[in-house]
Amino acid sequence: MGQHDSSYHLFFSHARMIRDLLQEILGEAWVSLLDLASAERVPSSFTSRGHQKRESDIIWKLRRKDNDEPVYVYILLEFQSRPDRYMAVRLMTYMGLFFEYLISEGLLPASGKLPLVIPVVVYNGIGAWGSALELSELIERLDPSAEPYVPQLRYRLIHEAKVPLELLEASESPVADLFRMERSTTWEEMVGGFGRLREHVGDDESLRRAFEVWIKNVIFPRLGLLPDEIPGRLSLEGVETMLAERIDEWNRKLAEENLQEGLQKGRQEGRREGEAHALLRLLEKKFGSLPRGAQRRVADAELELLLEWFDRAVSAERLEDIFDT
Repeated sequence: MGQHDSSYHLFFSHARMIRDLLQEILGEAWVSLLDLASAERVPSSFTSRGHQKRESDIIWKLRRKDNDEPVYVYILLEFQSRPDRYMAVRLMTYMGLFFEYLISEGLLPASGKLPLVIPVVVYNGIGAWGSALELSELIERLDPSAEPYVPQLRYRLIHEAKVPLELLEASESPVADLFRMERSTTWEEMVGGFGRLREHVGDDESLRRAFEVWIKNVIFPRLGLLPDEIPGRLSLEGVETMLAERIDEWNRKLAEENLQEGLQKGRQEGRREGEAHALLRLLEKKFGSLPRGAQRRVADAELELLLEWFDRAVSAERLEDIFDT
């Protein structure tokens, strides 16, 4: 598991994050039927009957509001940084093993029915997901009469880059802050995101620590900080101050680089103009007054071409011999 995925695993091990993800980001009608305060982690590592170990990312259970008995709905979370064509197959495998676990441990409700498991894939990649959201789309068809046997399993995809920015701006949730900072395109946006995050995380020390680890292991390397530039322990407040100072330094370096680039371009343009002027003088001495077309070609030519034409002009007997390739 890479640093990015392990950070998301740590984030969504917090009840606050799963509650906000369901309520503020996913926001489907069925979420209102769940007691979000009852969120509880359950095992997500299972061994099949063939003794093969399979592990999904995170599973949460939440109690239903509409039942007097302790009946739960389960949310199976998977985190992806790249598309997986057969994600629906993976989720079907996880759900089958999870159902076997509930049966063997005697964890089914009094009805004996299997609980509802809703798979949610959080994709933090930039490109399109492109993979089927429904298992049936991956199955070859035989005949309409065989359609009842085609397995139906659908999962909800949350593509961070596609979540409306207006929704993220309006939300006072660390989940929204996470998604916004993943999409930040400037250092100033990143620093502003840390300010919002610090406010929304509040006094939850465990969640604060999860974000500090993410900043250290994912964000700082992305910003180009070397390992010896990254403090061993840094608070969210310290991160905000440090990046603000770095932004000033980056802006100064960028200004210096732009200045040097401008001077270099200026020197090159000055040389080009000088070579063009010298070539025109040589041509006029050899061939007399030049046609306007020839003057324009010389005036617009790049330095390398001017140098090539100058070499030709020294021995050319006709003006056409210089420009013809």
